[in-house]
Parts: sequence; C-alpha cells; structure tokens
Amino acid sequence: MHEGRVVTLEEVTSTQDAAVEHDLQVGDVCISFNQTAGRGRRVNEWNSKGGVAVTVVLEELTPQFSIAIAATLAAQVNTIVPTHTVRIKWPNDLYVEGKKLAGVLIEQRDHRFLVGIGINVEEIPLPNATSLAELGSGHTKESVASLLAASVFEATNLDEMTACAAWRTRDMLIGTVQRVQSGDNIVEGLVLDIDPCHNLLLEIPDGILTLPAATTTIITPC
Repeated sequence: MHEGRVVTLEEVTSTQDAAVEHDLQVGDVCISFNQTAGRGRRVNEWNSKGGVAVTVVLEELTPQFSIAIAATLAAQVNTIVPTHTVRIKWPNDLYVEGKKLAGVLIEQRDHRFLVGIGINVEEIPLPNATSLAELGSGHTKESVASLLAASVFEATNLDEMTACAAWRTRDMLIGTVQRVQSGDNIVEGLVLDIDPCHNLLLEIPDGILTLPAATTTIITPC
C-alpha cells in the first residue's frame, strides 16, 4: 500500500487539480465523491456526481504503467461485480457489456505523476454508461475509493510481460472495426491483434498496418 496522506474532499472541480492545490506529495491520495469538471483522455469531460474520483501521486512511472493500471483496476473492480466481466477498451477505459464504467487519466505536473481514476457508483441516466449499482454491487463509495487507490499501487509493481498478458485477457476491441489515429494519420480497419506494450495490428483494404502502441489512439466510440 502507501505511506502518504489520504485527503477526502466532498466536492472538487477535479481530483487532479485538487491534488496540486493541496500540495499532495508522492504516495498521497486525493478522494472526492463529487467531481464537477473532471477530465478524460482526448479532453473529454468526466464528472463523477454519483461516483468516486481518486488521484494518486507517484514519483515515476514504468513504461508499461498505463497498461498495468488498466489490468489491475479491471481485476479489482471485477471482484465487486463478480457476475459480470469487466473489459478494457484501449488503452485503459473499463467497460461492462459495451457500456463505460470507469476511466483513467495520467498527467504529469511538475516532477510528479498524477494518476486519476473515475468510476460510476450510483445509477446514472446515460445510455452508453453503466455503474456499480446497476451491476449489482452494494459497496460503499469509501470502500470503492480504497480499492481504486490500491489498484494504482499494485500496478506500480507489475512487470511488462505480466501487465500485457493481464490486459490482453480483457481486451474488447480485437475483431472489431475501429477508426484509429496514429500520429497525424487517421485510418479505419479491422483490429486483428493488440500487443498493448508494443503494437496494434489493423487490417485495411491495402493490407495490414502495424501501428506503435505508444502513439495510437482509438477514436471510434465503442
């Protein structure tokens, strides 16, 4: 686990910003049950009214951390919704039955890394989202927050082979048609395979593209 502070705030614009405002140090955790202006990847908004938002401050990240946190988070969350299968949408969003349950945002501020996680806990009236309550979990927000933070610290210890193998078992994109952006190029094709630490294989009319994992983003809503 960790040896830092745990700062719990009833409402914040985002736990990422709050971690900076409260000068949280490496190992510290910021928790909120009402995030009003959270951010997701690709500048998407992630508000957590009815959910839990957690930010953990880390000193450094391994190259595979983005994959490792998705794998550990999915496994941990699956323990509290055991009748469902938690899947990963590239690179680290969590989905259940095609609906988004949780997301991860990693940012660097000064010389620290902020690992933010948002998860829907209470039922929400959005067609493309789901929540722990809808999936049958009766866990409290406090216990969910502890689980999210624990997932981050666990992910720091995963080696590349273990992280990639765990991630692949929960992938939800192989065999589907997706639009992806790699560098400045946007292409559409059938996802043949994903090695989350290295490459994504995409079948297009002209052949098979091998795209670098580090610079490739899925842009099709799933």
